[in-house]
Amino acid sequence: MGVVRRDPTHLSGPRRPAPAVRRRGGRAPHRRLTPGSCPPRRGTTIVTTHRSPRYRAVLIAALVSATAALLPVQNAPAEAGVAGATVDPFRHKTTVLYSSPNVPSGCYRIPATVRAVDGSLLAFAERRLHTCADKSNMNVVLRRLPAGATEWLPEQTVARGEDDDPEAPATRGNPGPVVYRRLPGAPPSGAPDGRILLMGTHNPVDPATPGSNHRDAPRTPYLQHSDDNGATWSPPRSLYEELDDPTWGHMQTAPVHAIQLTRGEHAGRVVAGINYRAGQQFGVMIAYTDDGGDTWHKGARVEYAPVERQNLGELSLVELVNGDILVWARQNTNAGTPEEQADPYVMPHRSIAISRDGGETYHRGYANLPGFEAPPIQSATLRLRATDEGDAYNRILTFAPSVNVQPRIRPVIRSTFDEGLSWQSVDTPLDSTDEGVQVWGTNDRNTTVEECACYGGYSDMVELPRGDIGLLYERGATDYRSEITFVRLDDRDLHTPSTTPDLPGRSALVFDGVTTTQGRHGRALSFDGRQGRVQLPYRTTPVLGSDDFTVATWVKYDDTGHDQAIFSAYGTNGEPRVSLRAEPGGDRIRGTVTTSDGPKSVTSAGAYADGAWHHVALRRQGGTVTLLVDGVEVASASGDAGDVQTGDPTPIYLGQRLDGADRFHGAMDEFRVYDRALTGDELTRLRTRNTNGIPGLTARLPMNAVIPAGA
Repeated sequence: MGVVRRDPTHLSGPRRPAPAVRRRGGRAPHRRLTPGSCPPRRGTTIVTTHRSPRYRAVLIAALVSATAALLPVQNAPAEAGVAGATVDPFRHKTTVLYSSPNVPSGCYRIPATVRAVDGSLLAFAERRLHTCADKSNMNVVLRRLPAGATEWLPEQTVARGEDDDPEAPATRGNPGPVVYRRLPGAPPSGAPDGRILLMGTHNPVDPATPGSNHRDAPRTPYLQHSDDNGATWSPPRSLYEELDDPTWGHMQTAPVHAIQLTRGEHAGRVVAGINYRAGQQFGVMIAYTDDGGDTWHKGARVEYAPVERQNLGELSLVELVNGDILVWARQNTNAGTPEEQADPYVMPHRSIAISRDGGETYHRGYANLPGFEAPPIQSATLRLRATDEGDAYNRILTFAPSVNVQPRIRPVIRSTFDEGLSWQSVDTPLDSTDEGVQVWGTNDRNTTVEECACYGGYSDMVELPRGDIGLLYERGATDYRSEITFVRLDDRDLHTPSTTPDLPGRSALVFDGVTTTQGRHGRALSFDGRQGRVQLPYRTTPVLGSDDFTVATWVKYDDTGHDQAIFSAYGTNGEPRVSLRAEPGGDRIRGTVTTSDGPKSVTSAGAYADGAWHHVALRRQGGTVTLLVDGVEVASASGDAGDVQTGDPTPIYLGQRLDGADRFHGAMDEFRVYDRALTGDELTRLRTRNTNGIPGLTARLPMNAVIPAGA
């Protein structure tokens, strides 16, 4: 899982060197991409990269022969056989809700979805009536699956035309729904509990050219609502005075659901993403309402001139368990050489920001997310699990095509289990907990684009009962605008890690490459040195802080071929603030504590790589750090008082560094953390009797079992 990482300081450290390109071909087209962009013409070569020796290469062949280079991909005839060859791994769980057989002469686009308070599912889309052009004549439409029903109701129109003439051509689009709940302690509101708010944008359309893209037409945000779970809707109400600006031209809400905050002082607030153009400047903004949609406010906002390395748009928001808002933004840059375009470390297409005041301001500005492989496109996010709501672990999902350049192909759901700090990748061994789930087309990366026939576009996700998810997304065999489908998925469909019990009451995540073996006390965890690692449950209250602490565990290993991480906590750029490492190359075990005064290390005189069990403890007491092995103090150093936290929620790993390097090859047993410095007598009792009554325990993994996901 250390493949795609967010630096909590927003990339303040050195950037990872660009990996070598594994496959090269003809020069890829250099062009800016928009939500309505077509796939590239045939003959374009997709350049892929290999980012680490432990990941298998991604190989994508040339699209088709040069003789077909003059035809756009979406115009390929159905009888070519491509559509029938598409692999649909979840076909029995998929319903086609909107079909566009005449692309590009009209289509359905821009899906959005929510679940009403009565359990009804709502699937919104734009119905583009004449062409597939953005800002052409289009309506907002809806299909509903009433609670308890098995068949979706026919399409209904929610918004169309002008306010005074519904028959007039106009753009009504970018649906952004949210279900408003009257939460305890939230500000008062005239909106009833369960009201569905629907944001959208409108612009006029020239009746003489209704299918054209009216790029220069000014857009205005509007709001509708439904108080009967989506059956009927209020007329659109303009939000021009509250959220618009006369100097802005293009503007769009969504395209994805908005969210309601449930944590902290802003619980009850609804927040939504907006992007706009102001002359030569572009902007992204969070809009918010504290009274159920009665009044709206401009929140966190940044404007910028488009540059090669950053060009933002299309925000998707998710609330973190500490109450922050993670802003997940499209990054439009597609400049540079073909090799640079294909490399997600050089040319990442996702950017992130954090708001810590309910969306009013940005705590940190936008930073591109290196390593997340996707083309320039909207990408939905959804919180699926939260430890503060009683779940065993945290999980946030995102969905996007998974090749870093056009065309938009191989759509994949990826998860983060550490609040957006690291994400599953797209090119690890198949069916691995390191890898996201490709939901359309074969995930065999050796197939060509035509053989895969797996175009995927915009999306949204909604949580279903029992923790399942509904995925609403654009897809097609020859064009991602061919249809919009709804797919139901559960933990068995997603690549979910196993768990091991954490006695304070949650579960640590156990990834591929960890099994059980005979331990020092009962069973232990065995790490394979390649994939295996364990992530401790996320806590808003730090396991380690500014005071004394003790970290202790049993280790057994005999692999002297590389340095290995035993324990890594907090930190940035892969450098932990507190760590234990086996370094057989230096014939030592090293403990490190880093505070504002810098790092302080303590090292043993031997590596203990003899295949026997050894008890290792790192203790801080009053600014003095001590390393003990088998009950003997082997090193100490002073000057390490102070907080070891970085101010961001960062994970704690066993068996790897924070960036996924230095995987441990051996066994561990009875990992414990205390929020105090244990005495010598307490450490002896812990080592000789595995005593459980010592005060100050903040984390303990007995490591007796690995429980598969869904068991």
